[in-house]
Amino acid sequence: MSAKTQVKATSEPLNKGFLQVVEKFNSVGWKLVENTRTQLTFVHPNNIYNEFKMRVHESKVEVVIPMPNSVVAYSTKFNNYFEASEYILSRFDDFLAATNEADAINEVTA
Repeated sequence: MSAKTQVKATSEPLNKGFLQVVEKFNSVGWKLVENTRTQLTFVHPNNIYNEFKMRVHESKVEVVIPMPNSVVAYSTKFNNYFEASEYILSRFDDFLAATNEADAINEVTA
């Protein structure tokens, strides 16, 4: 996270193209820490290094996805909000499934 990042009191996106993504992340308790017309950043409530981001560039929408149980993330770009939103939401579901599965395995072996 950048030094200027702070938790926003509102969960309403400044850019309505991000609305679908904001609703999903809010529904499972992730924190919206950056909310501008060109960028959203959500962090896990218990691990700020798990960040999902969407950034608007001139002609593309970039998404940044953290790898589950890792300090690595990757990014990719899309031509429109819909494709970017569908992709980030799908990867978010995968992330939640992977981290919940890892938590269950850790509880059994502990």
